[in-house]
Amino acid sequence: MRHGPMHQPLLPYSPERDVYRLLGIPSNASTDEVTLACRRLARTFHPDRNGSQRANAEMQVVNAVRRVLSDPELRAVYDRERLRFHAVTARPIAAADLRSSPIVTAPPREPGLGRYLRAAIVGVRAAVEVLLPPRCRTCRIVISGEDSYCAACGTPLLTSGGASPAR
Repeated sequence: MRHGPMHQPLLPYSPERDVYRLLGIPSNASTDEVTLACRRLARTFHPDRNGSQRANAEMQVVNAVRRVLSDPELRAVYDRERLRFHAVTARPIAAADLRSSPIVTAPPREPGLGRYLRAAIVGVRAAVEVLLPPRCRTCRIVISGEDSYCAACGTPLLTSGGASPAR
């Protein structure tokens, strides 16, 4: 069995690197369908047509896929590993596996009325802060919008950059 240098990136199999999904063809596609799909991708990723920095790496993947799916022996190895992966992931879970792994659940949601009430309180608080005059953070005295320092305690106020004075 031949394993060329570009065969290794395709194995071990993972669904993220499924060559049939990459080419957009069924797993029982003929060699002609594989060739057409590879040509379509080659037109997209060829470095002469694609100015992307990853075009060369993408073209190497397309060439590796074409090489594997064109060779009946390499395609059989790839298909066998693909089926083995899906058979292992589709196996039923043993009861011992269920007991050993904790079940993670989302925190309980509060009832709908409580959520709406909390949202209303937050909205009212935001509206009040916008409508009330600004106050000093330290002494809570009302200040005017043009002041840079609080007249009562001397605390610097946040008035630059379009920000409203500190409250």
